[in-house]
Amino acid sequence: MALPFIYSFRSIAVRKGSSTMAVLGIALVVVVFVTLLALAAGFSKAIECSGSPQNIIVLRKGADAELQSQVTLDAARIISELPVVATDADGQRLCVWESVVILSRPKRGGGEASFTVRGTREVSRQVHSEVRLKEGRWLKPGTNEAIVGKGLVQRMENLGLGQRVTIGRYTWYIVGIFEAGGSSLESELWMDGPLMQSAFRRGGVFQSVLFRAAGDPSAALRQLRALLGEAEAGQPPPDPRLADPRLQAVEAQSEDEYYRKQAKLVSDLITILGGLLTGIMAIGAITGAMNTMYAAVSQRKREIGCLLAMGFTPNAIWLAFMAESLLLSCGGALLGCLISLAFNGMKTGTTNWATFSETAFEFTITPEILAAASLLALLMGFIGGVLPAFRAARLKVVDALRRA
Repeated sequence: MALPFIYSFRSIAVRKGSSTMAVLGIALVVVVFVTLLALAAGFSKAIECSGSPQNIIVLRKGADAELQSQVTLDAARIISELPVVATDADGQRLCVWESVVILSRPKRGGGEASFTVRGTREVSRQVHSEVRLKEGRWLKPGTNEAIVGKGLVQRMENLGLGQRVTIGRYTWYIVGIFEAGGSSLESELWMDGPLMQSAFRRGGVFQSVLFRAAGDPSAALRQLRALLGEAEAGQPPPDPRLADPRLQAVEAQSEDEYYRKQAKLVSDLITILGGLLTGIMAIGAITGAMNTMYAAVSQRKREIGCLLAMGFTPNAIWLAFMAESLLLSCGGALLGCLISLAFNGMKTGTTNWATFSETAFEFTITPEILAAASLLALLMGFIGGVLPAFRAARLKVVDALRRA
């Protein structure tokens, strides 16, 4: 059976034009498939790494994002004094209640985009432990100073170090740029919480309470949920006598779980739309590969007849043509993956539909994505080659050797 395989492989080099078109068609599908999955993976990575498993976030019941939430000052103060809240070396409670608004500003290159403005406090630097100062300095509490994430600086106009921006009733001076490990926090602008409350006349209402859990975060979350009257998944309802009536309007969850839920909405949508687009393009690539293989069978009838006359079985002929088709798909997979790698790390941004704000992130190509794309290419090669291979295997020696 070695001869049919060698013969088929060499025929690819002979039929350069049709073979190249089949490879390019499969490679194009692979590029689209990889880039769309890399887009979804990069967005998910930026959102999910925004949360820490050691942190717990408290929102209004039923709220999926901070923008939809309202937590009163009284509830925030009660939560901050609970024993489940960690403290630093100086005894300061690592708990912050934050305000959030969405503003629209011009983007670099034209158009406008929305971004998150967060009113926070000095202790936020310890609660959001992944945040690091990149340039400038931290804002001073009680002043109209602000710091901005590096992702926002790269995508928005007039939000760089030393610039000023009018938000609400005040003008804010940007004194620092921070980074947060590529998370969505890098797409935010931070300012002093109390001043932001005044600028937007928020009074005693906040969007969230975020704190670092003391000890095991899972145990802290269970204790807090008992106070809030929440039932754990798969567990009986807590004793209502343990619930604090002042905290019945809020609910708690781990911060990393909160961001995972946010990431799922957009990443699932990108994956579904990408799957539809890839499927449509794959049909075209399969058709191209099938036409290439049918043409190969038609052009090589006499050769196939000779192989059959020499004693090679129809199964050997079928396997030889399938190997040729799969080899073309392997070439398409390799070329498509190599082209796709050029997009890895490319910076882009899109709207987080949970917060309606711009989130900057990078295309992230993983080995799993490349493996999935390679399997897709092989599947296209198999489907495109199976019927022509059957046609070649079913040829009769007499018919194959008869000159048209």
